[in-house]
Amino acid sequence: MTRPAEPAPSVSRRLLGLLLLPLALLLGIGVFFDYVSGSAAIRAAYDRALHEMALAVAAHLRDADADGHIDADLPPQAVAVLRADSVDSIYFAVRAADGHLVSGDEELAPPAAGARSEFGDGSLHGQPIRFVRHAAVIGGRTPVTIMIGETTRKRSAAIRRIITSVVLTDIVQLAGTLLLVWLGVRYGVRPLRALGEQIAQRSARDLAPLDRAQVPAEVRPLVHTLNALFETVRDSARAQQQFLADAAHQLRTPLTGIIAQLDLLARESGSNGLAPRLLALHESTRRLAHTANQLLALARSERSATTHDDFAQVDLEALATDAVAQYLDRSLLAHIDLGAEASPARTLGSLWLLRELLGNLVDNALAYTPAGGRVTVRSGTEGALAFLEVEDDGPGIPADQRMQVRERFRRLPGSPGNGCGLGLAIVDEIAHAHDARFVITEGADGRGTRARIDFRAA
Repeated sequence: MTRPAEPAPSVSRRLLGLLLLPLALLLGIGVFFDYVSGSAAIRAAYDRALHEMALAVAAHLRDADADGHIDADLPPQAVAVLRADSVDSIYFAVRAADGHLVSGDEELAPPAAGARSEFGDGSLHGQPIRFVRHAAVIGGRTPVTIMIGETTRKRSAAIRRIITSVVLTDIVQLAGTLLLVWLGVRYGVRPLRALGEQIAQRSARDLAPLDRAQVPAEVRPLVHTLNALFETVRDSARAQQQFLADAAHQLRTPLTGIIAQLDLLARESGSNGLAPRLLALHESTRRLAHTANQLLALARSERSATTHDDFAQVDLEALATDAVAQYLDRSLLAHIDLGAEASPARTLGSLWLLRELLGNLVDNALAYTPAGGRVTVRSGTEGALAFLEVEDDGPGIPADQRMQVRERFRRLPGSPGNGCGLGLAIVDEIAHAHDARFVITEGADGRGTRARIDFRAA
């Protein structure tokens, strides 16, 4: 079972992922410091208000009389104004130096001995309060302590509002920052996308150098390396092609000579009994030459040995008529009606490879079509496709064997002749080399075989 392809890593996602954590951390730090500074400002404002209340109460105190009683000149209206608050409860207490209550709320206890801070936090009636302690001297000689306490509902609500506002503002800023970063990254990697599309649109055999004009400086070393690799592969393919061409020539020449000599010996042997053996040797050598040519053709048609350097406009109509002319003598000897139904069609490809492809199809059709049969070679266009087609009325290929016969050295059981099983394998390799589609179906009226190759029309 093949594993599903892993998603390709994205530079944009990687950059956004690397930036998201630091930005979120900065958001948290910013929220914390905004909370600290904002809540400190709110507490300071409310503390000043408490202190001003204490000063207002001190302004209403009078010096002690002869009995040592301090006069707290706080009429009910002033007390009502002091306690007036729709949200929080306000308490006050004025105490003499000995700690006894002069005026106010007895439950507002003085802070612990030794407390130096004017402001403090406590609890009264089960609610948290904030209080201020203000020491004053009445008449220049009577010390008193004034305490003002207030519940913290307004403070807490104000702090919640500011923290909510700060968090929402920072989140909006973070989202805006990420959006700008995303847009910047998307714009910044546009040349990389263009490079990726340039590579993706290429054929596997297009080894031309990549255009470096619009490539960012950071990616140019990669493009340079790819171009060097393309050049190496292109040179290797050319060397392989040259070697195969030389090997074909070097093999074909001596084998052709051997066949000619054996043919001559068979004719000169007369009736001395060597003729059958020479003819058998002649046939074996001919099959060897055919197999060698097929193997070389197969090697030259493989993708690794094929580049677009030798691709050009190919006239498929002329190719079809030439193939019929080439095999006409053989078809006449075999009493097979070989003809062409060629219409104008052109594609981009290698002329010698397409000639090899069509030759193998016609050779295969003639080999399997009985005497009196018919083989038709066609070319033409259908929409955006150009095609070559060879149809015969021979025994045909069973539907379940039409993929297997494309394999190397695979022949149908009981096939006539001494073929090596490479013809359709060569056709399949050449079709792949041209990004074409090779289809095998049954012929007209359900008889025979129709082999068709669809190319992109040029």
